[in-house]
Amino acid sequence: MVRAPGVPVLVTALPDFGTRGSHGKESSTECIPLDLPRTFPTLAFFHEGGPMHADLSRILEAYSFFRPDIGYVQGMNYLAAMLLLYLPAFEAFVGLCNLLNAPSVLGLYRMEPNAVQCRAALFREFCEAQLPAVGRVIDKVGLMPEMFLIEWFMTLYAKCLPVEVAAVVWDLFLLDGEVVLYCAALALLRMSEAALLSEEGADLEGCAKILGKDLRKRVTDPDELLWHVQEFWRRTPSRLLSGIRSIGDNEFGTGGRASGAPGSASGSGGGLPGSSFFSRFGGGW
Repeated sequence: MVRAPGVPVLVTALPDFGTRGSHGKESSTECIPLDLPRTFPTLAFFHEGGPMHADLSRILEAYSFFRPDIGYVQGMNYLAAMLLLYLPAFEAFVGLCNLLNAPSVLGLYRMEPNAVQCRAALFREFCEAQLPAVGRVIDKVGLMPEMFLIEWFMTLYAKCLPVEVAAVVWDLFLLDGEVVLYCAALALLRMSEAALLSEEGADLEGCAKILGKDLRKRVTDPDELLWHVQEFWRRTPSRLLSGIRSIGDNEFGTGGRASGAPGSASGSGGGLPGSSFFSRFGGGW
């Protein structure tokens, strides 16, 4: 456990990289300068010369050496940048380390095919249960969940939504874990349903545009997104909630927790212990 005053960070066991002098993925830091200007481009905080450019670069480089088995992966820049908007640099680094240790995030950043496939398959079940018409449309045009869902999950929606709207998803995720990511995805499909079922969604390109660059213009009200997330959670079948838990069990063998320590993200996929937004609306999951 590495600590600043009152700020714990979980240090997980790292794999043996073999003989002395061998390396993990530290060389991935070469990609960081290319991604910084693309991070929240309309804010310009992270452009070269911007007030948070240097801090973001240092945090991402530090993480790459802290976890050389993972290195830098595109998407981390949005997680670190989101934290920097609310926290000083060191606390943001600590937050990133703990956030990336959540099973729902770490499995994806390890670039494990099974982590992607099992979540995409589970999301298809969510669509079939709660948005069957939308599910049929995206299946018909060939828009696989992997083409949009994984980026949403890996950035905790910070890339596809305005910051103030994405912050709602972050708050809920930190309280309730991975179930929030699925409910948020369904909420975005619901808020895009009219467009997806219209001529706009008649082909793959149209659907990809609706769930891509058009999304930021369409989803601008945090309260509306919160309402939809809550409604989808209410209607989620228990078998799908069990499916989310089983992903954490399979990836970590701990019911969705990374190896436990004070200050680490816990719960099924990252929620805080003893806290739940959804428990106020019909019971926790």
